[in-house]
Amino acid sequence: MENLQKNIIGITFGIRFARSFRIPDISGCIMDNILYSENTPFGTKFFPNLQEISSREKTLYNSETSEYLRINTDDLILGIKIDNDFQKKFDWLKIDVFKYFSNTLFREYEIQNIRRVGIVFSHKLSKNKKLNEAISLISGNTINSADNINISFSKKIGAIEALYRKNVTDYKNTIYNFNEVKEAIHAALDYQYYYEPAIQDLRECFVDKILDDAKVFLENNYYKWLTIHENK
Repeated sequence: MENLQKNIIGITFGIRFARSFRIPDISGCIMDNILYSENTPFGTKFFPNLQEISSREKTLYNSETSEYLRINTDDLILGIKIDNDFQKKFDWLKIDVFKYFSNTLFREYEIQNIRRVGIVFSHKLSKNKKLNEAISLISGNTINSADNINISFSKKIGAIEALYRKNVTDYKNTIYNFNEVKEAIHAALDYQYYYEPAIQDLRECFVDKILDDAKVFLENNYYKWLTIHENK
């Protein structure tokens, strides 16, 4: 388990909210808060660069670490680099970053009606024959050696298991991605929680519980897949 965590190269954390065309109008203020607020866990050293991809989206990024934060009419997405410090970064995200998002950023700028939160654990694995064997099986042994393999599938987790609140239809979804890149395999688990109906205030979204459950699922379920992959 511990060895597989050492293969994690990045975490992506996302919050989807009800579409708001007000966000682009205040995105400059939002970026200033992320960079200069006394409560921010980021700052100008963490994100020295700003890019405006379109009129509806702004991105803060660090070209040296490839870390980024972008916000648009529908989402806030944060990408974090992991360099043999998964637990430290995970705790920082769960405690410091989310506290800032919920108590400062989303509250002050009235970003409301949260529809989904999700976290992606990205891994870099050694290359072996497992994915080619899968392609061979799917193709009925007509393709024995494929290039640039990209496999993605999802599994919805039952509502009874997923519920943290009563009388709603919340659910979890997990997405599995395997992508062959040169001499390595990039494997990612995307763990998502959907709020149906949406929750108005991010502070009421029990995100700390969701992040803990995502980590447990990573360790107890997803790593069974990777263990099979790594056992050549």
